[in-house]
Amino acid sequence: LNKWLLKLQCAYLNTQGSSPSDTPLKRIDDGKFFIIIMRFLYILRTTVQYFLVLGNSIFLHFRSISIKLIKVVSLRFAMCIKSSIY
Repeated sequence: LNKWLLKLQCAYLNTQGSSPSDTPLKRIDDGKFFIIIMRFLYILRTTVQYFLVLGNSIFLHFRSISIKLIKVVSLRFAMCIKSSIY
């Protein structure tokens, strides 16, 4: 766990500075890294909450909607069969 935290604290962005591979790199400050993680977690939490609320409302009404849909489709299907027979 400590090695993982150390790697997170030493995260780099492609902005300014120098590296052995001649790619410009800049170290992320601990405070900025914490802010980035907190923003990501907030966005993730609100997205999950949105889908949970939306999913619950859909599943609560899904049974009644599916029953109505089956009735409508079966009536139209029965009408098509009757019209093709006569």
